Amino acid sequence: MSYALIAANVGMFAFELARGAGLGGPTAEEMIGLGGDLAALACHGQSWRLLSAMFLHYGLIHLGLNMLCLYQIRFVERMLGHAEFLALYLAAGLVGGLASLAVHPNAVSAGASGAVFGMFGAFTAVMFARRKRVDPDRWNRTMRSLGMFFAINLVYGLAERGIDLSAHVGGVGVGLVGGFVLAKTASPTARRPLRALLVAVLGAGIAFGGLYLLPG
Repeated sequence: MSYALIAANVGMFAFELARGAGLGGPTAEEMIGLGGDLAALACHGQSWRLLSAMFLHYGLIHLGLNMLCLYQIRFVERMLGHAEFLALYLAAGLVGGLASLAVHPNAVSAGASGAVFGMFGAFTAVMFARRKRVDPDRWNRTMRSLGMFFAINLVYGLAERGIDLSAHVGGVGVGLVGGFVLAKTASPTARRPLRALLVAVLGAGIAFGGLYLLPG
């Protein structure tokens, strides 16, 4: 699933280039035409933009950084399972997109960062849920690394106007909750497709339902 998601994002960037965008990325107006997220449209009949925006990026650097992070966190797929990983990735991205609309209603948002940060949140949650199974020294080193990762991205997000910190926070929140529940309820007899479906439905319900709660 990790490699399939990377391929999907790269494929969509190739589509952006084919539609006339440069390597620096499309303009805000061009991004709207490609499927970028804008509150005025998403809240009025075009809720599908929450999903399409997850696979669009503002340039090669934006795409590269997100895909590098997704590649680095791909091992979470082995921890959760293929179906659960994909479902949680999509749920984190959708809710992250909703958070972005709520905080920046006039911005045209796009990118996989909400979903990718959700996977870092899921990894953090799994480490807490399975703490007794991990060597204490290894657990402490891992948590320090995760803490540094989140701290650096928080500072960078606050310092750079172009960083959608709200999407990151929304995605991490979904990853933390979803990852912890999935890790705690995992068993050899668990019905993975059903669990994945529940995660996807809940995530989509929160995201698309939340559009109706945003101010007109």
